[in-house]
Amino acid sequence: MLTTTDLTTTGGEGNGGTVDCHRFILDRIARIAQNSGYNAYQVGGPVRDRLLGATATDLDITVVGDAGDVAATLANEVDGHLTVHPRFGTATVTVGPLTVDLVTARREFYRSPGALPDVEPGSIQDDLARRDFTINAMAMALPSLTGEFVDPHGGRDDLDAGLIRALHPDSFRDDPTRILRAVRYAARFGFVIESETARMMSEALAAHALSTLTSDRLRHELERILDEKNPAASLRLADEFGVLSAIHPALTAQHLTHSGAETAAALTWLSALVWPLSADEGAGLIARLNAPSNWTRTISDTARIRGMASAIGGAAKPSQVCALLDGLAPDALRGANSMADEPVASRIRNYLSDWWSVAPRLRGNDLLALGVPAGPEMGEALRALRRARLDGETHSVRDEEILARQWAQASDKLAC
Repeated sequence: MLTTTDLTTTGGEGNGGTVDCHRFILDRIARIAQNSGYNAYQVGGPVRDRLLGATATDLDITVVGDAGDVAATLANEVDGHLTVHPRFGTATVTVGPLTVDLVTARREFYRSPGALPDVEPGSIQDDLARRDFTINAMAMALPSLTGEFVDPHGGRDDLDAGLIRALHPDSFRDDPTRILRAVRYAARFGFVIESETARMMSEALAAHALSTLTSDRLRHELERILDEKNPAASLRLADEFGVLSAIHPALTAQHLTHSGAETAAALTWLSALVWPLSADEGAGLIARLNAPSNWTRTISDTARIRGMASAIGGAAKPSQVCALLDGLAPDALRGANSMADEPVASRIRNYLSDWWSVAPRLRGNDLLALGVPAGPEMGEALRALRRARLDGETHSVRDEEILARQWAQASDKLAC
């Protein structure tokens, strides 16, 4: 049996190692499928990315047969982790850093707009016809990367022309998440949304198509945009089409006038996106997206920071700024730092880089030895020492000892 370690080291380091690893897995899948009398294809994003000259991160496989059967055998051979989703005939094999998604070729039927589809087994042509855009509706037959190329919808031509084109007139009605995917792909590749596709998107939005989606599906697609290398481009394009206002009337990307740091986390981008929203508007967005706790905290804390901007950027001492910002979500602080005007942003940068970590030089045992009683008085004394250090009122252990003795004496007098 091949082990995870064997697989992740196949082909060595770097891009060449990734390609060799992929080919190894593809050849395994081809052999397993053929032994079972099935046909297997590499499909979708990995085929698109290969034609664009990029290396796919993961593998998407369609099996004309039982994908779960192929996945189970593959997982056993490579010592991978298997997850099966019987309703949709899909399975995932995870081996080290590599994820292999295997799908039984199928037809899809939508009982109502925005609903999850009903499925039944189909051909590779049926499976490609259910996809979102022509550039994602291409397949390469296994066993090798030089197998039969299947492109029934002209995806290669659209890829060469830089176009995002939907496969059929009901595409956005059947699955409105494709509206968000269209702007995400267009921004990622620098492509243009084909004119008829753009018209269909606008009509779907005008018909309130996004309202048919569950909160979780809508949030998942928005999260995928925020995970992009340059979310601002996708968000601005979404704003142009009216996608953001369809999610929440107050949501806009007009203030995202720069690309931002490519390394910024998704929740930092979320904070930047919601920066103009009031606390009430933020609460409405949280409800619309059924936001999990980390999203809720980021959105709520961003609104709090915006509401405190005048106090943060005024003549407040560092200790007063810390009192306002301590305990707020780090992503909200980073997002606010990118959006706020100076000197608010300057104060937030100081907090993130230095102030948040400032602590007294003395510890609890030191204060006990100096006569500060344990309990609430100890906590308040430590906070007072931190404030003094932040504001430059103490510069040494000796300074803090003097302040602590004064605190202890004041406590004794109050006790009397």
